[in-house]
Amino acid sequence: MRRLAAVMAGLLLTGCVAVSVTTEKRLAAPVAPIAPVAPVMPVQPVAPVMPAAPRDRSSLADVQVVTSPGGITAWLVQESFVPIISMEFSWRGGASIEPADRRGIGWILAYMMNEGAGGLDTAAYGARMADLNLDFACGAWTDWTSCGMTTLKETSDESFDMLRMAFSELRIDREPFDRAKREMIARLEADETNPKMVASRTMTSELIPDHVYARVPTANTVNPITRTELRKLMAQQMTKDKLLVAVVGDITPEELGPKLDRVFGKLPATAEMPVISDAVAKPAAARPIVMKLPQPQTLVMFSGPGIRREDPDFYAAYVLNYILGGGTFSSRLTDDVREKRGLTYGIGTALNIQPHFWRWQGSSATMNDKADEVVKLIRENIARLGKDGPTAEELADAKAYITGAFPLAFDSNRKIAQDLVGFQQDGMPADYVEKRNAYFEAVTLADVKRVAAIYMKPENFTFVMVGQPAD
Repeated sequence: MRRLAAVMAGLLLTGCVAVSVTTEKRLAAPVAPIAPVAPVMPVQPVAPVMPAAPRDRSSLADVQVVTSPGGITAWLVQESFVPIISMEFSWRGGASIEPADRRGIGWILAYMMNEGAGGLDTAAYGARMADLNLDFACGAWTDWTSCGMTTLKETSDESFDMLRMAFSELRIDREPFDRAKREMIARLEADETNPKMVASRTMTSELIPDHVYARVPTANTVNPITRTELRKLMAQQMTKDKLLVAVVGDITPEELGPKLDRVFGKLPATAEMPVISDAVAKPAAARPIVMKLPQPQTLVMFSGPGIRREDPDFYAAYVLNYILGGGTFSSRLTDDVREKRGLTYGIGTALNIQPHFWRWQGSSATMNDKADEVVKLIRENIARLGKDGPTAEELADAKAYITGAFPLAFDSNRKIAQDLVGFQQDGMPADYVEKRNAYFEAVTLADVKRVAAIYMKPENFTFVMVGQPAD
């Protein structure tokens, strides 16, 4: 019961950084995007699984902006069919703001957030969470530190008080602190033979070797971390002005406001943080970069110039990505590489839109002696799409899927809350859920062809192979 991955741990398995976990990113690719930096996810206790609440899809547009008496703002979707409340919240600042000699400190802090607070040590805090059916955990990512909780309505007062204790009376006792370090170092050692991690870090060091996104924790940066430094980081990062909150469930605005103040009211109002510059990628490597790793398959990862989330062409690029490699079995890469030739079980692409680095990325795995052929086919498909663009039928199919699948992602209170925080991270307004599909409906064939001509240039893509590809 004690150790299982927390809020978005599934992304760890893909070597992905959950910078902003919005529906746009999840639906962009059946094979998750490989982001430049892959921090390990803190392992946290998990409470009993809460049932999903059946919902009227139209209610998803009813996002209320609630401001507490103390000035803390949250997005709220009321859902009273099942007496459950989920809250997701995050602060800007993650691995990218860590000192170079203390890389990994954000992970340790996130790990400690449910390891004891106030008069409750690790065991007592965990036991109380179980008694309340409270699921609460935090995670540290590249640009964000995020937490999530789910609780029953009837125990919500006590559950919110548990969070208050965590953010105002965190203990950081020696035993769980030392355990967190050991677990992180063990995971870092395991990452050295994880093909996705090796590929991700190789890609990052090739493209942006001097940027903070390229920093990777090591035992030498984790071991010196002190408990005093954790408290300093918490005061610097977890401030009211950087806080984003989303709540979904059986709670009214009038009930939520005082609870927000109770949980977050004692946080510092503001604090200075390092300024992160945008990353500028080096020119693409002329040949695939090969990292030898004994395994029966070769992982192929590729990355080219991408697009900012705020760019007016983002929606056209998103549709284009669906057509290239993000559209389940209907994408060109899946059809050509998997269906026609049987060279892989899966291949996918996605738009990686981190705040300071935006890339068009993808990955696949194939037999070692077929890796070069897969790279060749990927290049050919990118070139063809850039030269000719998609067809009208492909555009219509992509738009139908993107708009039709959108509400299907909202199948639990927690997922809705996660997405609402993600939309805030991306700078979207509270009515984005209501307007989102119209943005995609407005994309024209001319738009997608124009974007394809800009971005679909195989010579601008860097390829990394991890495995034992044929020489």
